[in-house]
Amino acid sequence: MINPHPFLEKLERIIDPAHLERTRELQKRAFAFQPVDHIPTAIDYPVADHEWPTFRFDEFIADPDKMLLNELRPIYLSSRIRDDRLTGIRANFGTGIIASLFGCPIRVFDHALPIALPLGETAIDHLLQKGLPSFQQGQWPQIEETLAYFRETLTAYPLLSKEIGFQLFDIQGPFDNASIIWGSEIYLALIDQPDRVCDLMRLITETTREAVKRQRVLDGRALKEHDGAWNHLGGVCVRNDSTVNLSGDAYRNWIQDFDRQLLEPWGGWIHFCGQAHQWWKDLLSLPGLRGINPYQGEFYSLADMYRSCANRGVALVQWTTPLSAECREQIHTGLSRICHVDSLDAALRAVEQVHRTGHADPLPE
Repeated sequence: MINPHPFLEKLERIIDPAHLERTRELQKRAFAFQPVDHIPTAIDYPVADHEWPTFRFDEFIADPDKMLLNELRPIYLSSRIRDDRLTGIRANFGTGIIASLFGCPIRVFDHALPIALPLGETAIDHLLQKGLPSFQQGQWPQIEETLAYFRETLTAYPLLSKEIGFQLFDIQGPFDNASIIWGSEIYLALIDQPDRVCDLMRLITETTREAVKRQRVLDGRALKEHDGAWNHLGGVCVRNDSTVNLSGDAYRNWIQDFDRQLLEPWGGWIHFCGQAHQWWKDLLSLPGLRGINPYQGEFYSLADMYRSCANRGVALVQWTTPLSAECREQIHTGLSRICHVDSLDAALRAVEQVHRTGHADPLPE
């Protein structure tokens, strides 16, 4: 057991509404490709557990107090150094939430977020016949309970309840969820029975849209805004990590329209890890797309990617790798960064560097 209130009181004392308002405006302008005085940059750094606790994944999955503190930890770090991280927390139950609605069992780990285990191909026909699943199963009851707990607990803290928003749970994406439910055989199924795979993605998309609307009823936030580090990009984040295994033709033929169906109503952005050279430019034509988050920037030329995105008014979000001198000279908006340093002092120097030069790179020695 842990008492969260001493930590909440600590955060209530140091959170700065005026700074957060300036940061919201900074991010809004940057994502709209308007002039800004520096690139919005979030700085991660370590702090001791007595200052703000850390927990194993299985611990905070099982304990709402620990999950709340885990979600607030980056906000505390940001409040210490006044970087450009915005404030949002979520019911953080891993990548299998949508899949769990269809009956996928959940496996919990101590070192990583929970995952859903596949049902396999033999279950697909039954799921398609059944249609929209019940929201009284899987991880969804935990989503509802956690959101209610977050809201109730923060009510006692005027600044926290006003300044801290609610991000969506991890909705994944139509193909990512389909690959979780079906299993790795889905890649062969795209060749042998693409219509059946598309039927599953159609059902997943309908389910995801219903889940998004349900969360926004529970947390009271707008459907067209996400809160947190992703403000001003729209309401949803579609994750295409499994899709990096597909060719460009496969993405265009079978996946792209389902991404569109999630993005178009509320706007949003697309995340992907790995190498997506074969289709990432196709994302830029999606209605409602306002940003992309290629989380492993080392696989890409930032100069080329930025040029393509800027031509379409699509922001590059939380770029993770250092910028070259050429990119620092040429990129002044339409980008946000996340950087990792090894101490509080290094984090403070990085913030100073950002405000002095517009960029966090190179970080001071």
